[in-house]
Amino acid sequence: IFAALFNVPLLLGPLLPIVLLGTLGIAAVGTLFSAMAAATRARELLLPILVFPLIVPIVIAAVRATGTLMVPVSNEPPWLGLMVAFDVIFLSISMLTFQYIVEE
Repeated sequence: IFAALFNVPLLLGPLLPIVLLGTLGIAAVGTLFSAMAAATRARELLLPILVFPLIVPIVIAAVRATGTLMVPVSNEPPWLGLMVAFDVIFLSISMLTFQYIVEE
């Protein structure tokens, strides 16, 4: 829908890293906390409460980075760096703690 409405090629150019990093960050957080919530009785209620506040930074960074692509601003902070840091942190935490989360 995004590509059709704004006439932006998703798989080419500078938008591809934003899409990939945003998707990876949301998937990393969602996978980690869905594994935690799966063992609880109120998992349908607990998962959105845990995940939504944690994905706000990656969503904001993706929106701002996409906005910078559409309208270049010279003093805009490096949003891709924030997205990479977010992904590295949550992927590392996921890999280190996943076996302990699944055991319990």
